[in-house]
Amino acid sequence: MDCADAFTRVRDGDLMSAEQYNELVKSTTGFRGAYPLVVPVKVGDYFELSKQGVLVHLGNVFNWPGWKDAIPVDKDKIKGSETYYAGCEREKAVEGGAGVKTPVGLGAEATVSLSFSRAGGFALSYEAAWRHKVREVPEVQRQIVALAKKEQWQEEWVLVTEVIEAKAATLVVSAAKSSKFSLHANAALPWALEKVGISDPKLGWTASSWQGSGFSSLCKPGTPLYHCVKVKKTLFGRFKSQTLGLEDFDEVFTDDPYG
Repeated sequence: MDCADAFTRVRDGDLMSAEQYNELVKSTTGFRGAYPLVVPVKVGDYFELSKQGVLVHLGNVFNWPGWKDAIPVDKDKIKGSETYYAGCEREKAVEGGAGVKTPVGLGAEATVSLSFSRAGGFALSYEAAWRHKVREVPEVQRQIVALAKKEQWQEEWVLVTEVIEAKAATLVVSAAKSSKFSLHANAALPWALEKVGISDPKLGWTASSWQGSGFSSLCKPGTPLYHCVKVKKTLFGRFKSQTLGLEDFDEVFTDDPYG
């Protein structure tokens, strides 16, 4: 399914909402989940939500005067790879035609199958990643307060404060319970099938088949995970009219883009 199809399914309600996916990723990884994965995210980006709950990019605050000097951003390399499953199980053995099991191990070519126990289940994997993170989130919040008092910040805007940027990321999301997705490696496997990462671009992963329906993006550069800040709904008036200290920020701000 390409990007246009993914947006169509979100719009028509065939696929789980972006908000549901976001919450499921948060409970599994501790981060928010960018969906669809093809939407790039950078620290300093600010967004608003479309009617379908998808983040719509508006700009980046580091293009505004003073932000780069006031808000340092750290960049750290993440070793290895990460894979997360929720409502999804990776099958340990894959059978070929006529019940013959696909060979595994050194030099084997194989297919990996993912079985989903629920609509909205997902598999998320990434390799060769960097973490970009605002050093001091309270300073970002102070900047937002100052902008709001000058009528230069909107209540519905979401500001990204941390991003996991991956050289290669794979995301598979089910649209229906009992769906099954298969992906095929078009290269010899360097080790046993169960140890092979599904986001390793050297293996040439391609979508093999869907039973049921869903969305997939395989081994593409992306920013699958992020953190953000947003003013909580109904609190924007207080936010603009009162003097807020650090102790007030937890009450006024949220890390939920839908909050």
